[in-house]
Amino acid sequence: MREFYAYRIQNRIAEGRTLISGGKLFQQYLVDAFSCVEEERLDYIRRNQSDLRAEVYKGIKDAIVAGDVDGNAIGKKIILPSSFTAGPRYMMQNYQDAIAICRHCGHPDLFITFTCNTQWLEIENALRFISGQKAEDRPDIVSRVFKMKVEALMADIKSGVYFGKVVADLYTVEFQKRGLSHVHILVWLDASHKSPSSTEIDSIISAERPDKTIDHVGYEAVSKFMVHGPCGLANSKAPCMAKGRCSKYFPKEFGTETMMDENGFAIYRRRDNGRNVTKNNIDLDNRFVVPHNLRLLIKYQAHINIEWCSKTRLIKYLFKYINKGPDRTRAVIEDNYSPGGTDSVDQYKQVDEIKQYLDCRYLSTYESVWRLFQFDIHSREPTVERLTVHMPLMNNIIYHESQSLSDVVNRFNIEKIMFTEWMMANCIYDDARELTYAEFPIKWVWHQDEKIWTRRKRGNRIGRIVYIHPHSGELYFLRMLLNKVKGARNYTEIKTVDGIVHGTFRAACDAIGLLGDDLEWRNALEEANYWSFDSNLRQLFVTLIIFCEVGDPKKLWDDCWEMMSDDILYRLKEVLGVPNLKVSQIDLQNYILFELEIMFNKNGSPLSQFKLPIPTRLLMEDMDNRLLREEMKYDVDTLRCEHSKLFGNLNDEQLPIYLLTSVYENKGDVFFVYCHGGTGKTYLCQTIITKLRSEGKVVLAVASSGIASLLLPGGRIAHSRFKIPIKLDDFSTCEIKKGTQLARLLHCASLIIWDEAPMNHRNCFEAFG
Repeated sequence: MREFYAYRIQNRIAEGRTLISGGKLFQQYLVDAFSCVEEERLDYIRRNQSDLRAEVYKGIKDAIVAGDVDGNAIGKKIILPSSFTAGPRYMMQNYQDAIAICRHCGHPDLFITFTCNTQWLEIENALRFISGQKAEDRPDIVSRVFKMKVEALMADIKSGVYFGKVVADLYTVEFQKRGLSHVHILVWLDASHKSPSSTEIDSIISAERPDKTIDHVGYEAVSKFMVHGPCGLANSKAPCMAKGRCSKYFPKEFGTETMMDENGFAIYRRRDNGRNVTKNNIDLDNRFVVPHNLRLLIKYQAHINIEWCSKTRLIKYLFKYINKGPDRTRAVIEDNYSPGGTDSVDQYKQVDEIKQYLDCRYLSTYESVWRLFQFDIHSREPTVERLTVHMPLMNNIIYHESQSLSDVVNRFNIEKIMFTEWMMANCIYDDARELTYAEFPIKWVWHQDEKIWTRRKRGNRIGRIVYIHPHSGELYFLRMLLNKVKGARNYTEIKTVDGIVHGTFRAACDAIGLLGDDLEWRNALEEANYWSFDSNLRQLFVTLIIFCEVGDPKKLWDDCWEMMSDDILYRLKEVLGVPNLKVSQIDLQNYILFELEIMFNKNGSPLSQFKLPIPTRLLMEDMDNRLLREEMKYDVDTLRCEHSKLFGNLNDEQLPIYLLTSVYENKGDVFFVYCHGGTGKTYLCQTIITKLRSEGKVVLAVASSGIASLLLPGGRIAHSRFKIPIKLDDFSTCEIKKGTQLARLLHCASLIIWDEAPMNHRNCFEAFG
């Protein structure tokens, strides 16, 4: 009979102790099936169970002899595991599970926020049993009713009646500190509903009030639950106000049809139809209406905000927001004084995440009751199987701190874990070998108690291999192979390519075509881009460049810089106060390079060392430039629509003058347009201005008189804009000093339009030139 080795466990011993660290027992399951029949393999496994345990015990015998028999003596870091509800790892795991669903089903289509309403009839009826009670006195009743409403809402969403066929969904319940419970819901629709027209979006999402005379119930529901404000100039003390403007960007713009912006978010139809509602003695029109589904709003009588969010590049931030966990404040008081008379910080201080979680923690009454009732705060469908992976001799074993290590090694089925049982299933079942490790949960079910994979009979589940940092060496390349290799029965087969057994997993990746031309580092950035913040992506980029021997850093930068740009653009919008800011690719690259330069400098390496571009923009000056902000605050989407209408009405004489080649090629030409009044000069100027501003370019529109400047969008008098002296002579100059905000504005300007130029003396142009 051929020799068959199964589950051979070898433990390394160093300095008289087993390599056990932080609850990890390093062991290896070496499965070498050869060509034995299934009965021989199973019989061999059964006959060698005792030998298996003997080898496990032998591996840690020296540790027990040395006195390390108490599990509490192994490892020091105290963490909150991902199984702890609402902990940071719990939220991070849920976030990555959501990204796994996103990879499997595509981007989500609907983002729904559902808020509890204490005036629900069920709550009011329950409060009548004891007179004098209010909703805030009975958080248990409010929580129970809200739980029922959430389940009913999810059932309605999944029914397909309101939005169409649903293929996946998830939700997270959150609790305001002084307010009510609310739930954030993400919905994935069937492929047939992925790219709806504006009319189809309007049929399921509305941002307008219905006609009061036709639908009085709907009008009252929208007016009561779905109207934002008043805020802005009418109410500067509103909670949503920040830096003098509404943080939710209300009021919105009127629009006759629903459109999609460049990030995939919908700009909903808001018609100026005169349907207003009065709140705090202020009339609010459709610009203050929050998007909603009217049928669901009438049924549930609560705030239900519905947003269409398909095909957005920023979807990971939406997932991060949903799984961010509760808001909290953390305060740490440390005494660094040492008895020896010198201040010192203990760099080996034990990190206790449990204590950190409890310190300064505030729980609202609704959250406390929700947790006491053991209601779920997170739910998703389909579910996600988190697949572990490890190198030989480096898998994890979890045990209680009070357990003896002797009891740990004698635990039933200690030799079985998810990864090795996947390889064993490949040995036993031929059809199992048709799937990769990540695809395995789709057709197979992992039973944690029995430590075995069985064929799936019902339900749906997605596999997700845990994330491995690219700096982890061979473990990272092992994970890369597991996404490609099917049916491996042992570590050797994972490293086998075209019948050749390679010495390392990296060599196998190279043979299979996963490496070369920095492909592995590009894949690492692309994978991390699905779930990691842009700041983390930039840190990963710096790590790869410095430590991972990237062959062509410049090419990697050219291929991946756009992944690291989203938060930069968001921060610029916040700092400059321009929600619709448009930044050119060259400028955006310079902002990213500025951030990378700081990270490289912290590691003692400049960008130039790796032949990467050097940032050239005066970034901080631009961020503080008020004049530049004023010229970039225009709504590019509105301007794009306006330009389309203006351009369509240009006549045959105006079209030849509509030349933008000099602007795009930065030639610096001068054009003079002269014709009689009323022939469309101003109309032509407006068309050119809207075109360039819709692309994020700076256009300075000036005129020689105040009345003429009012005809140009954003127009100014030339003397005011360029600081031209009132009294002019042949030696006059403009008071524009080098390095000022106005000088920077002129430097960034792509075009200057000067209306009624002949009305000015030639000294005006000579002073400005």
